[in-house]
Amino acid sequence: MAEGSSRRRPAVPRLPAVALLGAGLLVGVVAGGPGAPRSRSSPGRLESTATVAAPSDAVSSAWYCAGATDMRSGVASGRLLLVDSGRRPLRAVVRVVSDTATDRVETVAIGPRSSVTLPETVPGGAAWVAAMVEFDGGAASVEQETSGPLGATVEPCATTVSPSWYFASGETLVNATSTILLIDPGPAPAIVDLSFTTEEGREVPGELQGLVVPAGGMLAVPLRSRLRRRSSIATTVTATSESVVAWEAEVVSEPAKAAVILGTKAALAPLADPASPFVGVTEVPGAPAPSTRWWWPDGETARGTAEQYVVYNPGSRTARVALSVSLDQGSAEPFVLTVGPGQVATLPTSTAARIPAGVPYAAYLHSLDGVPVVAERTVVASYPSTVRGSVGVFGATLPARRWLLGGSSVGRDHLATISISGTSGLPTVVDLSQLVDGRLEAVPGLGPLDLAGRAPVVVGLSRLAERVHGPLVVVATHPVVVARQLVAPGRSGGLTESLGVPLPDASAAGRL
Repeated sequence: MAEGSSRRRPAVPRLPAVALLGAGLLVGVVAGGPGAPRSRSSPGRLESTATVAAPSDAVSSAWYCAGATDMRSGVASGRLLLVDSGRRPLRAVVRVVSDTATDRVETVAIGPRSSVTLPETVPGGAAWVAAMVEFDGGAASVEQETSGPLGATVEPCATTVSPSWYFASGETLVNATSTILLIDPGPAPAIVDLSFTTEEGREVPGELQGLVVPAGGMLAVPLRSRLRRRSSIATTVTATSESVVAWEAEVVSEPAKAAVILGTKAALAPLADPASPFVGVTEVPGAPAPSTRWWWPDGETARGTAEQYVVYNPGSRTARVALSVSLDQGSAEPFVLTVGPGQVATLPTSTAARIPAGVPYAAYLHSLDGVPVVAERTVVASYPSTVRGSVGVFGATLPARRWLLGGSSVGRDHLATISISGTSGLPTVVDLSQLVDGRLEAVPGLGPLDLAGRAPVVVGLSRLAERVHGPLVVVATHPVVVARQLVAPGRSGGLTESLGVPLPDASAAGRL
C-alpha cells in the first residue's frame, strides 16, 4: 500500500392466476396491480449485465461493492479481493464509504497476474460499508467476501452504473430483513425512488420516494421499517437524477425458541408474526435492466434442498417465458409460464418430476415474445441435507469464452465446486488455469474439460485444494457460463454461490 487517508463527509440530510404449460407444477404469482411500474430500459440495454471486466487496453475501470458490515461488527465482516489478470501492473484507488458518512481511501499497487486482499473498514466502524475501486487499466476484477456467525458470502462487485435496478426476491420477517444499499459514484447527489411488488400487491411507500444518496457515498435503506411481514418482495430502484449502483443484503438470524415458523399452519393465523427457519446472509448486486435471456450452469434438486426460480416482470406488457433445463443425464421438457405486468412468478423446480433428484443440470430462461424480465434462482438447504443455508443468484445475461474467478479465502473452510455449461449447443473444450506469483499456470491434475451441448460439467475444487493457489481463469472454445459454489457442512458456514466475471475477448486474460 502506497498511501492511506480518511475523512468525514457532511451528513445528507392477492394473487391472479398465471399460466403454466406442461406438468402440473404450482407457480406462485404476486401481482403489482394496475399501477405496475414501467421499465425504464431502452431496447439497447435489454441484455446489460451488472458485472463484466474491462479489456486490457482500457484506460481505466471501476468496480462497486456493497452489503458488507465493518469488520469489527461481526455480522458480515467484509474484505475486498483485487485481481490483476493482465500482463502489466496496475494501481487501484480504493475508497471505502459507510452509512455514517465516514470513509477511508487507499492506493494499492497490484502486480501482473496477482491479487491483493484489503479489509473493508472505516474509522470508528459502521453498520454498513461499501467500496468504490478504480484501476488505471483493465483486465482486473474485484470480489467482496463477507464472513460472520451467520455464514459467508463471495460475490463479484458491479461494474455498471445505471438509473434503474431490479431485485426479484426479498423478505421482511421478524428475524429476516432485506436492506437496499445504494452507491452514488458521481459528483452530485442522486435522487432515488423505491417501489415494490409484494404478496400484498404493488406498494410505493411515500417515505421511500425522493431518497437522497450523497455524492461519492452510500445510503442504506432497511425495508422492514416500511414493509413489515412480507415474505415476497420484488424491488425496483429508479434514480430520477444521476445514476447509481444498487445492492441487496438479506440477513436472517436464528428464530426465537417459541417463534411461529413461516410455512406452518400457525403462521396463517391473523395475528401471527412468523419467522424464517433458514438462517444466513445473502448479498447480491441488482440487475441494471431486465433481459430476454438468463443462464444458470448449476441447478440441482437434492434431498433437503428447496430450489426455485423467481421471475419478476417490471414492465408494462405481459411476458411469456420458457425455462429450459439441460440435464447431465436424460432430457426434460421446458417449463413455460406467463407473467403479467408488475407481477412475480415463482417456479419451484425441486418438486418437478421432470428433473430427477440429484442430477446436475443447467437452466436457460428466455422470453418467447421479446418482453424482458428479471430472473433469480434461490436455493434453501436444510435437514436432511448436510448443508444449512440459503442463497439467491441472478442468472448470467452475458455468456463469454473467458471468465475470471478471483478465489476466496473463506473457501479454505468450504467445499468448493465450479459449474460450467455451454450456451451454443456446440461441443466445447474448456481449460482452467490459475494466476500464481505473476504467472499463468495449469492446475495439476485438471486437464481440458469437454462439454457436450449445454449440459453442465461440475469441477470439485476441494480435492484439488492443495494445488489451487490463486485466482482461476476459464477459457472455452465457445461461449459458456461459469458459477462457483462454496458449501460449509453443518450448522454454521452455510451456502454461498456466485457467477464468475466475464472477460471480453480483447482482454489480456484472453491472450494469457
